[in-house]
Amino acid sequence: MANNFRFVAPPTKQNSQRIPKNYKLNQNYKVGNVLGQGAFSTVYHAQNRRNLQIVALKKIQTDCLDKKYYDLCKKEVQLLNKIDSQNVISCYDSFSENNFLYVSLEYADRGDLEKFIIKMRTRGRLFSERTIWYYFHQICNGLKDMHNKRILHRDLKPANIFMNSRGEVKIGDLGLSRLFSANTMLAQTRVGTEYYMAPERNIKGGYNYKSDIWSLGCLLYELCTFRSPFNGEESNAYALHKKISEARFLPFPSDVYSNQIRVFIRSCLSIKAVDRPSTEEAHMAAQRMHVIFEGYFKQYKKSAH
Repeated sequence: MANNFRFVAPPTKQNSQRIPKNYKLNQNYKVGNVLGQGAFSTVYHAQNRRNLQIVALKKIQTDCLDKKYYDLCKKEVQLLNKIDSQNVISCYDSFSENNFLYVSLEYADRGDLEKFIIKMRTRGRLFSERTIWYYFHQICNGLKDMHNKRILHRDLKPANIFMNSRGEVKIGDLGLSRLFSANTMLAQTRVGTEYYMAPERNIKGGYNYKSDIWSLGCLLYELCTFRSPFNGEESNAYALHKKISEARFLPFPSDVYSNQIRVFIRSCLSIKAVDRPSTEEAHMAAQRMHVIFEGYFKQYKKSAH
């Protein structure tokens, strides 16, 4: 890792099992503005009254949920508690009160990557390659930590990548993730977002960690072009699946970014899962490119003075 780059350690996770039975929302949290809202959940900017920590407090209305969705909410909490990573959103605690499930999550004050991409596209500006590798090597590190805990994300996309003002990038939204046992290394359920799904997820036969690597390739492509590689004029699912099954996407101009970034994307978007890099290989390659471009930047600054 480059010497001038330092991760800031996230706050220590709190064990939700230690929360007292008489835990009360307003006694323990000062709830502020709404950060986001879904059909059955609302996320608030909040502050823990005990330690003054700023959090994203997710409030889920449990009496309106079917069992499947409720189980997804509980599963996300359980999976987040299994991971201790600089680049995965931390879960601090969770509790139930008055037909609501509350989940206290690490607050990413710069929002998600999708909104940042839209902002840059509106301004007509591209990311520098240095910036791309700075973000991307952190995403790869978070995914490596997930896979090391036998957790497959299954829905990697810009909307599920979060950022903070310390320059940290975090993977979030683990509701669709899958935990592999020691004896099970294939998933079968078709879940996720169509534009980021690997070809093998549209056919029978199962998929594994390499499907997340495909999604990584889609993410890197979108960081370079501000569009999904498979988001085109297709008006039906069949046309989209055919395009994905053939790994058919528009290349971007060779004069904008390095050849290495195009080779990396192409390797992640290999049709056959076995031809894609492993999570460790992807992380090492992204880390190496990050260090190289940080070196270029330091040389440029030095020569400018």
